Amino acid sequence: MRDGSSRTEDTKSAGPSPLRLRVGVFLIFLWIVPFWALAPRIAHSLSGLSNPPSVAVVTTTIVVVQTILGLLGFWVAGTQVKSIIKGSAKMRAIGAIWSILLHGEIRGQGDVGNHPNEERPPREDA
Repeated sequence: MRDGSSRTEDTKSAGPSPLRLRVGVFLIFLWIVPFWALAPRIAHSLSGLSNPPSVAVVTTTIVVVQTILGLLGFWVAGTQVKSIIKGSAKMRAIGAIWSILLHGEIRGQGDVGNHPNEERPPREDA
Protein backbone atom coordinates (compact mmCIF):
# COMPACT_ATOMS: atom_id res chain seq x y z
CA MET A 1 0.00 0.00 0.00
CA ARG A 2 1.26 3.50 -0.86
CA ASP A 3 1.42 6.24 1.67
CA GLY A 4 0.78 9.91 0.89
CA SER A 5 4.38 10.98 1.48
CA SER A 6 5.65 9.84 -1.91
CA ARG A 7 3.25 12.19 -3.72
CA THR A 8 4.42 15.21 -1.77
CA GLU A 9 8.03 14.26 -2.45
CA ASP A 10 7.27 14.05 -6.19
CA THR A 11 5.63 17.46 -6.08
CA LYS A 12 8.57 19.02 -4.24
CA SER A 13 11.14 17.58 -6.63
CA ALA A 14 9.21 18.87 -9.68
CA GLY A 15 10.41 22.42 -9.05
CA PRO A 16 8.89 25.67 -7.87
CA SER A 17 5.13 26.09 -7.91
CA PRO A 18 3.50 27.89 -10.86
CA LEU A 19 2.55 30.84 -8.65
CA ARG A 20 6.10 31.20 -7.36
CA LEU A 21 7.47 31.00 -10.91
CA ARG A 22 5.02 33.62 -12.15
CA VAL A 23 5.74 36.03 -9.28
CA GLY A 24 9.50 35.62 -9.72
CA VAL A 25 9.35 36.00 -13.48
CA PHE A 26 7.11 39.07 -13.15
CA LEU A 27 9.70 40.68 -10.85
CA ILE A 28 12.45 39.81 -13.35
CA PHE A 29 10.34 41.34 -16.12
CA LEU A 30 10.04 44.56 -14.07
CA TRP A 31 13.82 44.53 -13.78
CA ILE A 32 14.31 44.28 -17.56
CA VAL A 33 11.86 47.03 -18.58
CA PRO A 34 13.72 50.39 -18.87
CA PHE A 35 11.67 52.47 -16.43
CA TRP A 36 14.70 54.74 -15.94
CA ALA A 37 13.78 56.39 -19.25
CA LEU A 38 10.78 57.93 -17.48
CA ALA A 39 13.00 59.71 -14.94
CA PRO A 40 12.87 63.16 -16.62
CA ARG A 41 9.06 63.11 -16.71
CA ILE A 42 8.84 61.90 -13.12
CA ALA A 43 11.28 64.60 -11.97
CA HIS A 44 9.29 67.22 -13.88
CA SER A 45 6.02 66.05 -12.31
CA LEU A 46 7.64 66.35 -8.86
CA SER A 47 8.88 69.90 -9.56
CA GLY A 48 6.00 71.40 -7.55
CA LEU A 49 7.46 70.07 -4.30
CA SER A 50 9.32 72.39 -1.96
CA ASN A 51 12.54 70.42 -2.53
CA PRO A 52 12.14 68.67 -5.92
CA PRO A 53 14.50 65.79 -6.76
CA SER A 54 16.86 66.06 -9.69
CA VAL A 55 16.67 63.77 -12.69
CA ALA A 56 19.85 62.03 -11.49
CA VAL A 57 18.29 61.24 -8.10
CA VAL A 58 15.11 59.91 -9.70
CA THR A 59 17.12 57.79 -12.17
CA THR A 60 19.32 56.39 -9.41
CA THR A 61 16.29 55.55 -7.27
CA ILE A 62 14.57 53.77 -10.16
CA VAL A 63 17.71 51.78 -11.02
CA VAL A 64 18.25 50.72 -7.39
CA VAL A 65 14.61 49.66 -6.95
CA GLN A 66 14.66 47.76 -10.26
CA THR A 67 17.85 45.95 -9.29
CA ILE A 68 16.38 44.91 -5.95
CA LEU A 69 13.22 43.67 -7.71
CA GLY A 70 15.31 41.70 -10.22
CA LEU A 71 17.41 40.04 -7.52
CA LEU A 72 14.27 39.22 -5.54
CA GLY A 73 12.72 37.79 -8.71
CA PHE A 74 15.72 35.54 -9.35
CA TRP A 75 15.58 34.36 -5.74
CA VAL A 76 11.83 33.63 -5.92
CA ALA A 77 11.86 32.01 -9.37
CA GLY A 78 14.88 29.80 -8.71
CA THR A 79 18.13 28.87 -10.36
CA GLN A 80 16.53 27.25 -13.42
CA VAL A 81 15.07 30.57 -14.55
CA LYS A 82 18.38 32.31 -13.82
CA SER A 83 20.28 29.88 -16.05
CA ILE A 84 17.73 30.24 -18.88
CA ILE A 85 17.91 34.03 -18.79
CA LYS A 86 21.66 34.23 -18.27
CA GLY A 87 22.34 31.97 -21.25
CA SER A 88 20.06 33.91 -23.62
CA ALA A 89 20.20 37.12 -25.59
CA LYS A 90 17.93 39.89 -24.32
CA MET A 91 15.08 39.22 -26.77
CA ARG A 92 15.20 35.48 -26.15
CA ALA A 93 15.24 36.11 -22.41
CA ILE A 94 12.10 38.24 -22.73
CA GLY A 95 10.47 35.45 -24.77
CA ALA A 96 11.43 32.88 -22.16
CA ILE A 97 10.11 35.10 -19.36
CA TRP A 98 6.84 35.63 -21.21
CA SER A 99 6.44 31.90 -21.81
CA ILE A 100 7.03 31.08 -18.15
CA LEU A 101 4.65 33.86 -17.10
CA LEU A 102 1.89 32.54 -19.38
CA HIS A 103 2.30 28.81 -18.76
CA GLY A 104 3.49 28.85 -15.15
CA GLU A 105 6.11 26.21 -15.86
CA ILE A 106 9.59 25.94 -17.22
CA ARG A 107 9.49 24.24 -20.55
CA GLY A 108 12.56 22.56 -22.01
CA GLN A 109 15.30 25.11 -22.60
CA GLY A 110 15.29 24.14 -26.26
CA ASP A 111 11.53 24.78 -26.45
CA VAL A 112 11.49 28.21 -24.81
CA GLY A 113 12.26 31.21 -26.95
CA ASN A 114 13.12 29.38 -30.17
CA HIS A 115 12.79 31.50 -33.24
CA PRO A 116 10.49 29.83 -35.82
CA ASN A 117 12.92 30.41 -38.71
CA GLU A 118 15.85 28.67 -37.03
CA GLU A 119 16.82 25.22 -38.14
CA ARG A 120 16.65 22.61 -35.45
CA PRO A 121 19.08 19.71 -35.35
CA PRO A 122 17.54 16.39 -36.35
CA ARG A 123 16.19 14.33 -33.49
CA GLU A 124 17.73 11.00 -32.71
CA ASP A 125 14.97 8.52 -31.99
CA ALA A 126 16.02 5.59 -29.88
